[in-house]
Amino acid sequence: MPNTPVIEPIHLEVLAGPEIPAPVLSPDKPHVLGRTGQADIRLLDETVSRRHAQIFLRADAWYVTDLESRHGTTLNGITLTPNNPAPLQEGDLLRLGPWTFRVRFGTKGPSTSLLSTSDDAGEIASRVQRVPAHELNLRAQHRLELLIDCSATIAAAVTEQSLANAALDAVIAGTLFPRAAFIRHVGSSDGVELIAYKGPDAADPSRKGGMPSLGVSRSLLRAASEGQVVRMDSGSSANYGQSIIDLGIHSAICAPVMMGANPAAYLYLDARGGETQVQPDAAAFCQAISRICGLALSNLNRATLEARQKSLENDLKAARDAQSLIMPPPGGQHGRITYAMHSEPGRIVAGDLFDVVPLKDGKVGVFLGDVAGKGVGAALLMATVQAHLNASLRNNSNPGRVIEEVNRHIAPYCADGKFITLWLGIFDPARNMLDYVDAGHGYWLLRRPGGVPGKVPAQGGLPLGIDATTSYEFESVSLTAGTRLIVFSDGVVEQQSPTGDEFGINSVIEVLTGCDTPDHDVSTLVKAVKDHAAPHLMNAQPRPFEPVPTVALADDVTAASVLFG
Repeated sequence: MPNTPVIEPIHLEVLAGPEIPAPVLSPDKPHVLGRTGQADIRLLDETVSRRHAQIFLRADAWYVTDLESRHGTTLNGITLTPNNPAPLQEGDLLRLGPWTFRVRFGTKGPSTSLLSTSDDAGEIASRVQRVPAHELNLRAQHRLELLIDCSATIAAAVTEQSLANAALDAVIAGTLFPRAAFIRHVGSSDGVELIAYKGPDAADPSRKGGMPSLGVSRSLLRAASEGQVVRMDSGSSANYGQSIIDLGIHSAICAPVMMGANPAAYLYLDARGGETQVQPDAAAFCQAISRICGLALSNLNRATLEARQKSLENDLKAARDAQSLIMPPPGGQHGRITYAMHSEPGRIVAGDLFDVVPLKDGKVGVFLGDVAGKGVGAALLMATVQAHLNASLRNNSNPGRVIEEVNRHIAPYCADGKFITLWLGIFDPARNMLDYVDAGHGYWLLRRPGGVPGKVPAQGGLPLGIDATTSYEFESVSLTAGTRLIVFSDGVVEQQSPTGDEFGINSVIEVLTGCDTPDHDVSTLVKAVKDHAAPHLMNAQPRPFEPVPTVALADDVTAASVLFG
């Protein structure tokens, strides 16, 4: 059996804002962040909307969506477009109102090196000085020229690592501090992430754990986190913390790299022992470089987010193109079988498959399934399953054997956790029977003449792709003329309203009760799901020359109704 990867929860480290317990988001449901009492993560501040944003897992990837909040949601300093999901990655900065969170996946630690900080609050706090504004002026023409050259290098950086290295080269050249680090604070931890380091021991393989002997003062970091350049020097009689004494540090500067109102990182410099050639305007130069870094980092994050969105859009377009190519016409008739079908692509996943296949002796095969995945990979798997189902159905009238054959074929390609839920039925007019297998799908109803739509008891089985050795036995139900089968994807029942309520199977039954033809079933059900997703758009009347408003569905919505005549 393939190893299905375990999706771990998301941890949101609180970097800024009122003190709250660090939120932990499980992958089993979407999580709403907001001010309302019904929010999964309640943030009590007037700048946070009642339903501000939502974080959810879809097809093994995490996303965040701004829910039309009043003051917006930012990801890495970039304001999100409302109702447009943005992929989340390890280390992202998410801001809602006064809170800034760093995204952490599962229990794993920072991806970069971790430095400890010295707890020196009681010993050197008096030595931490905010640099006066009159000192933050560059006083030399050559320093200005150096700044211009450095800014071009920093702005051209295409990764955070290259940006950090360029910044460190600049501050060492412009201040004469012998060592400098580009660091990031790690939430409530006492450590910091080391993004880049330049110094005499940078290439020393004998360093303990490969880490530089960098004495990072917690007091200095705390002061710089307020958004201003700070420093320590030897002009005070206060004692250093023990770790600072051991390293012989006599001067240090910490300059915050700001993105919006919060520091995204810090430039940290120190001098020790006989290292006295520190420029008098070092603080001014550090401030200039940190501001350039802030702008460059914002641009880099914007480009990264746009690239993520573009990659997602390209993958989904390829998936939807493949989906549309292999879907049958939206309606048709094969012998005593008449069907209607509609498939609506969702925002994130494109993996529904459906087909109606005429067989020997007047039989007709019908199947609807859903690939767990997104993008090109899900599209290729969807196309493979659909093609294999078509071929197998034409050679075998036992739906159990058909699904076993397809499962054996595709299971080796699903080791990364992908699987397919599938409902397969074969209508047999000679016997007035429907033979079916429900492989982990569950979303189908039967409506007999004069009755209401209802569930049919089914033993079912595992979804395809989990275990290649699984056996499937078909079940049967008798049919009378006028009986309709309604089968649909999970995107129908799981679609949420603006308040977070799922459409649900009971709503499906209620909506279909008033319908009398396959076309009526499908059109009414799809409209009801869209109306549930965004009622304010469904009833909107566009003004002249404006586009008709569209509804962004969370997942593919596919519905089919098959009439046995």
